[in-house]
Amino acid sequence: DNEETPWIDLSAYDVSNSERATPQLSPDSWLYKIKRFFNDKIDKHPLEQDFVTKLDFFLLSSSMLGYFIKNLNQSNITLSYNNGMDEYFKMDKNQYNYLLSVWTAGYIIGQIPSNYVIHHNLINFRYFLGSIQISWSFIAILQYRAESLNELYVLRFILALLEAPLFISLEYLLGSWYSPRELNKRSTYLAISSGLASIIAGPLQQIIIEFSKDTDTPPFKLNFILDAIISFPIALFTFIANPNVPSNTNNFYWNETDKLVALERRRLIGAQTTKKKATKGFKYYKRYFSRWQVFVFPLIFWGFNNSGHASSQPTMVSWMKIDLKLSSEYYNLIPSIFHAIGIAAALLVGYVNDYLGGVHNHVFIKVFFISMVVGCVLLSYWDLPLWLHWFAYFLITVPGSWGQPQIFSWVNRILVKDDSMRSFVISVTNTFAYVIGCWVPVFVWNTADKPQYFVGFVYTACLSSFGLIMTYVGDYLTRRDEFREKYNGVIEVELSS
Repeated sequence: DNEETPWIDLSAYDVSNSERATPQLSPDSWLYKIKRFFNDKIDKHPLEQDFVTKLDFFLLSSSMLGYFIKNLNQSNITLSYNNGMDEYFKMDKNQYNYLLSVWTAGYIIGQIPSNYVIHHNLINFRYFLGSIQISWSFIAILQYRAESLNELYVLRFILALLEAPLFISLEYLLGSWYSPRELNKRSTYLAISSGLASIIAGPLQQIIIEFSKDTDTPPFKLNFILDAIISFPIALFTFIANPNVPSNTNNFYWNETDKLVALERRRLIGAQTTKKKATKGFKYYKRYFSRWQVFVFPLIFWGFNNSGHASSQPTMVSWMKIDLKLSSEYYNLIPSIFHAIGIAAALLVGYVNDYLGGVHNHVFIKVFFISMVVGCVLLSYWDLPLWLHWFAYFLITVPGSWGQPQIFSWVNRILVKDDSMRSFVISVTNTFAYVIGCWVPVFVWNTADKPQYFVGFVYTACLSSFGLIMTYVGDYLTRRDEFREKYNGVIEVELSS
């Protein structure tokens, strides 16, 4: 296909004269700018407005629901541990961290076939993601029936294998359908669905505790049944809603004009409009590993992802239980408040970045790492006034909500013209963080150290400092590449004239 030939004309459109535009609303007015901040479709062609509305309703909503239940399934092991699982299985030493490491090991192994089939265009995401989500329901039921830790180890490993393809698939799909000026907020919505899982998980567990008082079933086991009930209808919706990729989509909600709009949007941002086979053999390694993105982004995301253990481990909960002597009503609900604030902050960051052109990812990632360093340094000291202790937990919890979407939006934006390279970098970036995260928590987040976790907080402060340095490196290299591309474009124009 000729990448210079429009698939459909989306350019001949005057916002101010549109029937959908607010009468006498100038694009230079503050009211218009405020509306555009919250609605990035306002300055688009009506055909494109309708298209993006459908895309948000089907792709974004199904992605959020899938990622929500994936994280609810993943995080229920922490809630279960805090609400009776440790006593039920007579857990001691590092068995909780072993459960986390077994899941991480399964997740890493599951990345290998997942990366291959995604990178080589061997799947239809619609059916692939729907199928694995159905399997999660069956695994949840088996976890409910588990009567030993060994059974739970095996089931968590299998669950991780089946959850491994989801995140990289969804990030790749968002980058395939949305433009750089639309992507930050959509990637943020995907990320906050994980935060919503964290918000809902605690109150749900408290409801289950109250409900199970008259039953012989331990509350943490009912958690797994609830996960199974929620997973199944979400999987069915994925079968209906997921649109696969723009070059090969045939869902009922698209008409022929929508399909042309999808391809034209890709063409306008310089992205590929047709599937291309990934490079194989020696050329495969030479091409991908000669790009700086393959090395820098995995290190940035490693810094982000593994720093997140400071909040995902039962650090704040154990402090509330052991030092503050708070009841389950508090330690199941208060973390949800922190996560809710994080969601609001992440949305604000996503909208601001998109409004400013979608190119300031590095700024917000730097803020995250600085917050982590300060928070972890404070908690490593530990002997703090009560208000400062709460503030330190705020610093290590809330900024983490915007780190992931800003990192992967950055990857999707600068590699938008090369789908093969983009999918490879997304996969490597995600996998590397979990390779390290598989074994590090056993050593630095030993549950025998709770609630102070001195080693864990010191390690995280150092890791976040490294992540901050790598973010500066990534920012410099991105600016360098953009300058070279602009400079080479100027030379080509001068030569052609």
